[in-house]
Amino acid sequence: MAFDDTPFERRSIIGGMRVRSADGKMLGYVAFIGQEHLYVRHSPFTRNWKEVPLSAVGRVLRGAVVLREGTGPLVPADKQHHGEILSLTHPLALVPGATHV
Repeated sequence: MAFDDTPFERRSIIGGMRVRSADGKMLGYVAFIGQEHLYVRHSPFTRNWKEVPLSAVGRVLRGAVVLREGTGPLVPADKQHHGEILSLTHPLALVPGATHV
């Protein structure tokens, strides 16, 4: 499913997911999801974040975010953008046996 196919797809991105280029190269892990950017870090312990616009996300797979073909290299995150309201929503899921109201 493509990232643009449904507004719920953005909620499927959670911290810690792998971020890959269109050719499958590992770029890092999701640190946070901002309103306009996806913040990526090389390892869970680094403070040097990079960013990519959410419009560059091509697909969201189980455990991985794949960027669109032709997306340039990740750029260092500008300190000015660190003021974004970060999204810490949980992915959409159906709980087996739960009743819906």
